[in-house]
Amino acid sequence: MRLDSGSPWIRFPLDQVSHCHGRRGFFPTIPTQESVLSFPADYDVKERVRAAVDIVDLVGGYIDLRRQGRDFVGLCPWHEDSRPSLRVNQERQTWKCWVCNVGGDAFSFLMQRENVDFRQSMEMLAERVGVPLSNSPRPAKATPGSPEDKATLYQAMAWAEQQYHEFLLSSSEAEPARHYLAERGISEESIHKFRLGFAPNKWQWILDRAGGTSFSELVLQAVGLVAKSDASGKMYDRFRGRAMFSIRDMQKRPIAFGGRVLPELADEKSAKYINSPETRLFSKSEQFYALDLARDVVAKSRKIVIVEGYTDVIMAHQHDQSNVVAVLGTALGSRHVQLLKRFADAVVLVLDGDEAGQRRTNEILELFVAEQVDLRIVTLVDGLDPCDFLQQRGAAEFESMLDRSVDALEHKLRTTTAGIDLTRDTHRANKALEEILGILAQVRGGEANSKSRLREQQVLTRLSRQFRVDEAGLRGRLTALRGGGHRKKQEEETASVELNDWDRQLFELLVQYPDLVEDALVSLGVNELGTSSAATLYNAMSEILALGETPDLGKLLIFLDDPQLKSLIVELDEAGRDKIELGARECLDQYIGAYQRRRQDLRLQEQISTLENTELSEKEELDQFLDILDKKRDRQGLTAPMDG
Repeated sequence: MRLDSGSPWIRFPLDQVSHCHGRRGFFPTIPTQESVLSFPADYDVKERVRAAVDIVDLVGGYIDLRRQGRDFVGLCPWHEDSRPSLRVNQERQTWKCWVCNVGGDAFSFLMQRENVDFRQSMEMLAERVGVPLSNSPRPAKATPGSPEDKATLYQAMAWAEQQYHEFLLSSSEAEPARHYLAERGISEESIHKFRLGFAPNKWQWILDRAGGTSFSELVLQAVGLVAKSDASGKMYDRFRGRAMFSIRDMQKRPIAFGGRVLPELADEKSAKYINSPETRLFSKSEQFYALDLARDVVAKSRKIVIVEGYTDVIMAHQHDQSNVVAVLGTALGSRHVQLLKRFADAVVLVLDGDEAGQRRTNEILELFVAEQVDLRIVTLVDGLDPCDFLQQRGAAEFESMLDRSVDALEHKLRTTTAGIDLTRDTHRANKALEEILGILAQVRGGEANSKSRLREQQVLTRLSRQFRVDEAGLRGRLTALRGGGHRKKQEEETASVELNDWDRQLFELLVQYPDLVEDALVSLGVNELGTSSAATLYNAMSEILALGETPDLGKLLIFLDDPQLKSLIVELDEAGRDKIELGARECLDQYIGAYQRRRQDLRLQEQISTLENTELSEKEELDQFLDILDKKRDRQGLTAPMDG
């Protein structure tokens, strides 16, 4: 059996169709007014946000794009791409990488690039284009040039970065800073790459320079460049006599500074490092130094290395360790961990080889275990920090240390039991065991995924052997520490988004010709489709149509939040546009006929099965048999024009 007309659309193999079993009812239910009331409440907001975003501008903020015909192309950030394989269609406001098989609209690009969910991507885009996310009156727009205007604050920080950077490069007064950086082994290339600078040891240098700009004192105060004296009430420069390290966000915009006082300019009151205060642009608990530079490498390796100092990061990047970042003058917290989970599966914490470094491990271990993050620990030898270690021993030895990193629980086990006679010193041994079990109990919700459960079992087995305690007893104590155990949380498995050949060709047609959707809905039921993904798309089209709108590409992308479905829609659109635009309605008629023939096949199969497996009288069997023959004749005539 085959479908064969002159149209390029008719080509799906009937013998390879995936059937839906166990369902009844073949005709769709056209949404009523009541069902329209359940239409997503944020649809209009999503549409306004999507309409306000230029996808070329958005994607171009992350990767370099160049025009190629009607599209724009760039190197895909999700695979090793030497020939631009990511295509952006400005007319349709879509993107697609055929190598990675991902694509979609502005929302799904941000979800993929920033590892956020749909709601977060919508919030980020809404803020970018100034669209409110509620039906409440839009707040008054901040006056350009005021301390409340974020665009002005970003401009002020970019201007300040340039001032400090140029002063470091060109002024004779910056010679001590250049000498300090050279002494630390920081190259001229790194000075430019990291936009390093110098703030001279003057009370109002940045204030005086701002006098010839549009940036007021209040704007400089709002971004933390200046502060007001409690004694005199006058403004003064926050950074003085310091090498300046520019802190940037994911869009590579300067949002804060770290300042390292030069040794010859320091006094007993000078803090070695100071960072910008919390501002509208900067929250130190949500940022890492150089994550903007490391993110592409991390996105591919899914592994990130955390050190403590700015110069540690710079030296690592000089030695081709480009997945290294640093915290910003604060301990690692839960918001840091959430950020890390967006970009990496494994985190390696590199500690200075001093006693303080060991203490910091214990402070953050519970946090990472609770978040189920694969944390590994590297302790450098001889009390060296990463910068000194790399200069003295080189990148190869540093990589070797990273390769020998130990799991955080293993590290905890080693450090907690160090120096304890586990056989004789029962008090200290029990205390150590309780501490380790307490850490293990912090796994969120008391449960874990299969990988974590395996790791937990391995740890319990080792503890049982090492402390000579019954494993069942350890398991019982662990359950008790978790509050008696929690009800097992089942992880929802997201079904893969795919279409069979029949459904794919149908939707390639409908995405290209959305005016045909209504005709399809009248004749073809959602239960006749072969995959759940097809049913989701079909229902979305039906809902959009019920609103009195055309279910075209743009409306579908707005309606559906799932990035996999968005990617599928773009794929269908791209594939459909490659076909000859001829006889679309005729193709739809033949598609519907083919689905209807399959419907009859299923019903005949059920009837034959009933005939074979049910005790019937001779007359009943004959009646059933004749009925089957009639249906077979009807079926032959149903789609006769497509028969060979």
